[in-house]
Amino acid sequence: MSPYLLQSFLWLVYGLLHSILASHQVKLFFEQKLGSAFRFYRLMYNVLAFVLLIGLLWYQRLFPKERLWAFAWWADILAEAAKGLGIIIALWALRGYDLREFLGLSTPTSLATPNEFRTGGLLRYVRHPLYTGTILWAWGVFVGEASPQALIMAICITVYIRIGIVYEERKLVREFGDAYVEYRRRVPMLFPKLF
Repeated sequence: MSPYLLQSFLWLVYGLLHSILASHQVKLFFEQKLGSAFRFYRLMYNVLAFVLLIGLLWYQRLFPKERLWAFAWWADILAEAAKGLGIIIALWALRGYDLREFLGLSTPTSLATPNEFRTGGLLRYVRHPLYTGTILWAWGVFVGEASPQALIMAICITVYIRIGIVYEERKLVREFGDAYVEYRRRVPMLFPKLF
């Protein structure tokens, strides 16, 4: 199997595993099986996702260094700008979350605990700023490296996020109803309206 095909397959497996473990049905299953230990589910989910992501990124680094185009100063500047802006947006977006809950360090003991509907900070401009930052970073990596493996990574991350948003927003509509439908109507998904 070609290393690029294997890389694509590994990104697919990572995305599927990430989505399955985040699904309501799987979380409900683990809530019933784990009992009071369910409060550690989010932390275990995050640790597993982080370890697998680091492994996948490390695997990509093992590929021979190929460039799809020769180094150009303008591409390097564009790459650094996209990566930097992506990181800044992602970090700024994280400020809108309860980081202890987000990381799994302080989680509800049950799925029945309601979430708060937030629309402040970057959520005034885009519905998924954390994903916006991630996409900008991934494409910045590609432009900077100009490698086939960076292109595969950027495409896989973008497609996964775009598909994931569909399922996440279905959940948000179920959870917050008309308030989220109206918010979705007013606020763009990933990139703010310029005019």
